[in-house]
Amino acid sequence: MDAAKPISSPMVVHPKLTRHDGSPLADPTEYRSIVGTLQYVAITHPDISFVVSKVSQFLQAPTDDHWAAMKRILRYLKHTIMHGLNLSWTSSTSLTLHAFFDADWAGYPDDRRSIEGFAIYLGPNLILGAPTNKQQLHVPTLSLNFVLVPHPPLTFSPSLSPVITSAS
Repeated sequence: MDAAKPISSPMVVHPKLTRHDGSPLADPTEYRSIVGTLQYVAITHPDISFVVSKVSQFLQAPTDDHWAAMKRILRYLKHTIMHGLNLSWTSSTSLTLHAFFDADWAGYPDDRRSIEGFAIYLGPNLILGAPTNKQQLHVPTLSLNFVLVPHPPLTFSPSLSPVITSAS
């Protein structure tokens, strides 16, 4: 991996990984060990959390295609080592709250489960985000109401932080 070429994304979009792709690994121990380590790395690198959860689905019987997907994550990490979870604030940064939601309805080829994910940013900082797997099919509906309560005016100090509440 020392001479690995840089890549711009940790996962290819197509073809999707399934449990029947490729030939089984002779000894899956190293695959399981590396994927387990990547789960800890994903705590400080949220950009790989989805793809790590994807390769984690094949720990039972990994194949050479799953191995290649895992190596792609390592290549991505090697060349983005300075990236990570970083909160920054300057006087010129606006305090806008942005929420993003995406879904892939019945996107898993093996069992037709759905995946949803969301990300919430305060200014340029990711403050909350997570992918979730859904067992059943359901009609996509979304209703979010966020209220930013700036009373007293928002200031950042170790003892005071902005209050974000959810209204239904």
